[in-house]
Amino acid sequence: MLRAIAEERGRLSLRREVCGLGCFKDDRIVFWTWMFSTYFMEKWAPRQDDMLFYVRRKLAYSGSESGADGRKAAEPEVEVEVYRRDSKKLPGLGDPDIDWEESVCLNLILQKLDYMVTCAVCTRADGGDIHIHKKKSQQVFASPSKHPMDSKGEESKISYPNIFFMIDSFEEVFSDMTVGEGEMVCVELVASDKTNTFQGVIFQGSIRYEALKKVYDNRVSVAARMAQKMSFGFYKYSNMEFVRMKGPQGKGHAEMAVSRVSTGDTSPCGTEEDSSPASPMHERVTSFSTPPTPERNNRPAFFSPSLKRKVPRNRIAEMKKSHSANDSEEFFREDNGG
Repeated sequence: MLRAIAEERGRLSLRREVCGLGCFKDDRIVFWTWMFSTYFMEKWAPRQDDMLFYVRRKLAYSGSESGADGRKAAEPEVEVEVYRRDSKKLPGLGDPDIDWEESVCLNLILQKLDYMVTCAVCTRADGGDIHIHKKKSQQVFASPSKHPMDSKGEESKISYPNIFFMIDSFEEVFSDMTVGEGEMVCVELVASDKTNTFQGVIFQGSIRYEALKKVYDNRVSVAARMAQKMSFGFYKYSNMEFVRMKGPQGKGHAEMAVSRVSTGDTSPCGTEEDSSPASPMHERVTSFSTPPTPERNNRPAFFSPSLKRKVPRNRIAEMKKSHSANDSEEFFREDNGG
């Protein structure tokens, strides 16, 4: 399927020269409707979802007028429609209001690929190599909708064309990941096909402990003051805050739930609490954004390709870009984009 899409896009420039625009458009509709029918309506794997997603484009008229004739400018509205595979209300193949190319790509993202997110606590050596002290990986699922991390019961809202990979159980399964001074948090999202013959990194970001702590302290300070003011001092503010880590060149973000814990372990990888009075107490920040899977002695068949003990030189530059962006003031800005 991926090879067919690549070959089709490779022929685009040639067909533009040979055919007129109408012929070119008709050929594309034929190709993408054939792809949709063949790979999503006819070929159905046993574990594949029985839902079909359609991207519908409608023309909506804006309030401002444009053009010499004074007509209102038309703006396309995008809607995602979801049907069961055996529904009698499925849009007909060739429906001109359906964007068939985007519909194929959306179903490909949601149903034909597997995703693994890895969160690691790392340090960077003087030579530039990243050393991983602890990492956890979890399979996640793509979705064209989202809901706030701090309100799981709320109804999801369509986020398309932004795709989200939600982890609802982050509090229960990620509470032992802690980061301290001199360390940084690295997050990576990897996509692969069902046979694991193709894989690629689609998100990668990192943030130093010092920058993360600065954001967290500012958020907690403001929120605590507001809670005290609104509740007359009787309300105890929760110490969990949600912060975002931007990807390289600002593409994508990972939202993390961060809270402060007290520990007597001064080692870089310590996660256990020590209540002994003789132990020095200090604060560390723990992130709950990515739930773990149990560590195994043998490496699983699918693993994060770049979050190894040493990151390849050609990926260190991308990590540094994200590291620098997240340490800047831009990291404080809230962003609604995906």
